[in-house]
Amino acid sequence: MAPQQLSGVSVVIFIAGGILTFILLFIFAKRQIMRFALRSRRGPHVPIGHDGKKTLKREIERRIEVIPKIVFEPKLLSSDLDDDHSKYILPPTETNNIPLPAHHYRMKAVDDIKNLEREITKQDKTLTRHPNENLRSFLLNTLAVLLDGSGQHIVHQFCDLYEHARYDPNEFLEEEYQSFIRLMKKLIDIAKLLKSYTGESRKNSPNKTPTRNNNMRTGNTGTNNESNRDSSNRLKVV
Repeated sequence: MAPQQLSGVSVVIFIAGGILTFILLFIFAKRQIMRFALRSRRGPHVPIGHDGKKTLKREIERRIEVIPKIVFEPKLLSSDLDDDHSKYILPPTETNNIPLPAHHYRMKAVDDIKNLEREITKQDKTLTRHPNENLRSFLLNTLAVLLDGSGQHIVHQFCDLYEHARYDPNEFLEEEYQSFIRLMKKLIDIAKLLKSYTGESRKNSPNKTPTRNNNMRTGNTGTNNESNRDSSNRLKVV
């Protein structure tokens, strides 16, 4: 009887030890998994809006989701019109022996694009470009009614130079910058013609491009005068 009782006690002790070992290993593994998860996780360690109302949680989540959409294109170079020059990078001075660095023309091109955007917004306040919006599509959609095939080619050339200045590692020197300025002046002249097109007709256009005001196209008299006025508003590229 004694050997049988001893073997029974040993079996119970063995089972209890195995269960205890399994519990300890499970707790250790769970702690390690949680530790690695917290290290690799980008979000907060505590649930958002913990012990708060559902409306508060939704508002916090909404504001967090908006953060990636916040984009700002700062001005890079200082100019004489700036009140506080300390906010911007001072433009380098060109001497007889040392020319301007290549990045100077890149920064000027990126800054000068705002002149074109301001001119478009000046003609129609509803036409503004968000920094996330592609410049090429913005110009094509905004100025499409004023451009013929050659005019669209100008937009593509201008945007290619802009992308070259901003992203391309190849050199962007004074020659490229002067070409950029010439094309931008042409587009500014085109943008000044936007006043002859109503913002309402632009919104109602099915292809999201500006459309000519119907009052300018219809009329019982003066057909020749209106056709001449229409041809003068359209860009002619030589």
